[in-house]
Amino acid sequence: MNITVFGASGGIGTHLVSLAAERGHQVRAVYRSTPQSPPASQAEILTSPDIFDPGFAATAISGADAVITAVGPNFATRHNPRTAMTSPPDLHQRLARTVIAAMKESAAAARLIAVSTASMGPADDLMGAGPRLLFRFFRTVAVPNLGRVGQDLCAMEEELAGSGLDWYALRPVKLTDGPLTGHVQASDRFAMKSISRADVAWQILALAEDPAPGRPRTLIVTSAAGRKSRPAGTGDLAGSASARR
Repeated sequence: MNITVFGASGGIGTHLVSLAAERGHQVRAVYRSTPQSPPASQAEILTSPDIFDPGFAATAISGADAVITAVGPNFATRHNPRTAMTSPPDLHQRLARTVIAAMKESAAAARLIAVSTASMGPADDLMGAGPRLLFRFFRTVAVPNLGRVGQDLCAMEEELAGSGLDWYALRPVKLTDGPLTGHVQASDRFAMKSISRADVAWQILALAEDPAPGRPRTLIVTSAAGRKSRPAGTGDLAGSASARR
């Protein structure tokens, strides 16, 4: 497969580029600036300070079978949302809109997979009252920047839903820097569990490779004990199944 990864420098994107290359895919890694640590794989590197440029987006997605958006917001202090946000407040929505337009313009038949969230807004209707109140307090009172990112991700999902493309959005609840396990639960049910960035990347790749992943389009992804899973849509949506490709 030919896979384009926007956000290749991030925690999920870095794992995804490496995993996809290891599996024999042709990877195009997109960066906003020249990476200090280029991928060890044979990935093609594309850089542009303006990833919203239509011409750049068209080049990035050209010939792709799967397009992944795994970008994340930047803050004055890296990974600290309590400091000022330095990336555009509509980063995810603008990128989704740009990529969707490029894919429609080129009539690309690629699958579009985006990293969203289950804790900052898009999955509120799937939560119980307790978790919903907890997360709303956290993102509105404790760390307002997370609320802004959540609003952006909600808008991104709306762009995807209205695109008419073959799209999916993965919604992790809490990300960690834990190891790759391949033990992933992908479902339409909320669970207060964490998942490593490596395992999110693993699930993205499994979803990209699946010829008929089915529904739902939005998947809450968490760690799961037991055997390696396959993407939701190929079996029981609420559970884990075996067979890593």
